[in-house]
Amino acid sequence: MALGESSEALLRALMRELSVRLPVPCGHHEGASIAEPPRVPGRDQLDADKLLQQVEGVPRADDALLVCLCAEDIGNRIFSYFFGRARLDGSAVLVSLARLDPRFYGLPPEEAILVDRAIKEIRHEMGHSAGLQHCLDPDCLMHFSPDVEALDLRGAEYCADCGSVVSRLFAPAL
Repeated sequence: MALGESSEALLRALMRELSVRLPVPCGHHEGASIAEPPRVPGRDQLDADKLLQQVEGVPRADDALLVCLCAEDIGNRIFSYFFGRARLDGSAVLVSLARLDPRFYGLPPEEAILVDRAIKEIRHEMGHSAGLQHCLDPDCLMHFSPDVEALDLRGAEYCADCGSVVSRLFAPAL
């Protein structure tokens, strides 16, 4: 599910990369929409927590995890921004592409960097939806990243402990 202006080419690239890195099929959920995304009062941001709650309520045919990508920046009344949001053992993941895009920092557009960062953040938030907290291993995908530089340095895979939890939850049905 995409919220806001994201190019079809970018969405296809993200689905292609996710499909390679996940043991479950990935696809674009057509027709899902949020009529009036909630905003953080006094800021030019979407309210991540309220928006995640709305995304969780989007009807779907099965119990698939719904990933919502939004073009706008997200935060809440307490934190000035998030790259993504998910509830522990939740049914949806919210990821903002705004701060993952090099253009946010005044740099030229670089789709490969945006896709890499988005894949890392989607998989990180999927870890939370699988029940994982932040990991102390700096190379683990579940390690906390307070800024984009730390996200770039963070590993692209789960450590053995986190990976075993995620693989059990997201393993294909046999």
